[in-house]
Amino acid sequence: MIMRRTLFTALLLCPLTLLHATDVPATEPVTIVAFGDSTTAVRGSTKIYASVLQEELRNVRVLNAGVSGNTTEMGRKRFEEDVLKHQPQIAIIQFGINDAAVDVWKTPQATEPRVSLERYEVNLRHFVQTLKSKNTRVVLMTSNPLRWTPKLKEMYGKPPYQPENVDGFNVPLAPYCEAARRVAREEGTELLDVQQAFVEQAQKRGVTVDSLLFDGMHPNDGGHRIEADLLRERILALAKTHGLAITEGPLWKASGEFVKIHPLCTDITHDSPNPTVLGCGLARMKDGAVMAVYSTPTGYYSKPGTTWIAGRVTTDGGKTWSPESVIARHPDCQPSHPSVLTARDGVIHAFYLGFKKWKWQGVNPTDEAQSDLWTTRSSDNGATWSEPQMIFKGYTGASNGAIETRNGHLIVPYSHYINDPGRLVSQTSVSTDGGKTWSLSNDIDIGGAGDHEGALEPCVIELKDGRVWMLIRTTHKAFWESFSTDGGKTWSAAKATTIDATSAPGHLTRLTDGRIALVWNRAIKGRTELHLALSADEGKTWTPSLNVAQGTPGGATYPFVIEIDPGELWIGYHNVPKGWNFPRAGHLRIPLSALNDTAKR
Repeated sequence: MIMRRTLFTALLLCPLTLLHATDVPATEPVTIVAFGDSTTAVRGSTKIYASVLQEELRNVRVLNAGVSGNTTEMGRKRFEEDVLKHQPQIAIIQFGINDAAVDVWKTPQATEPRVSLERYEVNLRHFVQTLKSKNTRVVLMTSNPLRWTPKLKEMYGKPPYQPENVDGFNVPLAPYCEAARRVAREEGTELLDVQQAFVEQAQKRGVTVDSLLFDGMHPNDGGHRIEADLLRERILALAKTHGLAITEGPLWKASGEFVKIHPLCTDITHDSPNPTVLGCGLARMKDGAVMAVYSTPTGYYSKPGTTWIAGRVTTDGGKTWSPESVIARHPDCQPSHPSVLTARDGVIHAFYLGFKKWKWQGVNPTDEAQSDLWTTRSSDNGATWSEPQMIFKGYTGASNGAIETRNGHLIVPYSHYINDPGRLVSQTSVSTDGGKTWSLSNDIDIGGAGDHEGALEPCVIELKDGRVWMLIRTTHKAFWESFSTDGGKTWSAAKATTIDATSAPGHLTRLTDGRIALVWNRAIKGRTELHLALSADEGKTWTPSLNVAQGTPGGATYPFVIEIDPGELWIGYHNVPKGWNFPRAGHLRIPLSALNDTAKR
């Protein structure tokens, strides 16, 4: 439906850096052209199906001949230059949304589609027959389903569309999809029925079709992933049948139902049977085992006393996990979203929320809003735990890890509400006696107004010069930073960094080789992708980031990172496909060799 025409774009993406030179095929790459409209074209930061195919197939050259706003009539005018000229061995064709559009928003109001159904079918046959005559294998795709948004309903909420029907924006497109099916059947060419695939996948995942679309019309990362997976299978089958030298590249791996992780990652998520697993913190224990902590079996808004803080332990690198043990319970709140730290003396410290209620009135949180910060510790490797201790009273969100400084300070970073106007400020609780007593730092306030505005959910790390560095979540598309020179007791005024970040927290850890690792959601991809980067100069510059996990819907976010063994990181994250009352925590292992740590960002 987009009116703006974009230039023909060729995607010649480099092979994944994880491939060795000896793996690169010596044969000439197989040319694949993706020919279509804006659902094929490059679209901002969306990872479109053509780019996924380029990454996940070997010995291919994938050219993107998608142009926003195009109909098949427009496609005919550029067919020779944008498709035939490249002599593709495989062509993917997807048109229909713009052909079927009836511009009821115009004055005078249109009453007919932009391209008639009969002409649309003629054009598709022209594309298919011409390509077949040149010995090109064709994969014909139906258009993806359309769904109402408020903006689309305002523009198109008139007959022949049906604004009262959830599928009413898709009604004029349906016969065009049937025409594509008919052409594929009668011309004997491959068909990928995207209309049907989106509906089936949404039902399978327990989500709506809307969640696979960026704006009611264009597939988002999750939608393009569905198309890419189906296309990859078809292309590999065509290659086998017709002797094309295409092979499967390293594939992203499934982690749970909605997340895929980098080919070099290993999924080590523990197999909790409960619907909610909130908390992805990890700690190496003094015997070498690793403990994961989390809250379960329900979310924040259940009845008080029905969740608990739990732990599971692995002694074999995450292959198997011990039965669940209970770390803390509270009868009057919902203990939730823990993090964990093993101090140098072997004591394990867990930190978690004691959620009671969230309530705002006007521009401020009310006195009823309460989510205190609690801690408990174990001196016997997790066998028993101390009486829980409140270390902050008020309303805080996730505590994003904790550190122990060289001089023995335990520092727990978090944010909390203040009023007039309501916003979040960052702060730390500090213990100098191993967690027996705690003091509060000054607030770090960057202004703002709103329940998710201000200085949110910070993380901290001790620098080599003894300062403690805090990275703060904001809504400004970048982290902000603050520094402490007294072990977390007082903090400098915050200022913006150059690290682009969406409104989600990051996490930092110090590696055995002295570098710092950062895991976070970059601004360009929102919470969909989780990225990892390294710094050898105390956070001044970073290696190019590596996307280690991607989740749709619900993203891969709220990370926790720790180096369990030299050269191997364990990363925890959350996927939230049905909201924060039903999150699922995941964990992965990844070798540092997966990163190209020479180039600077």
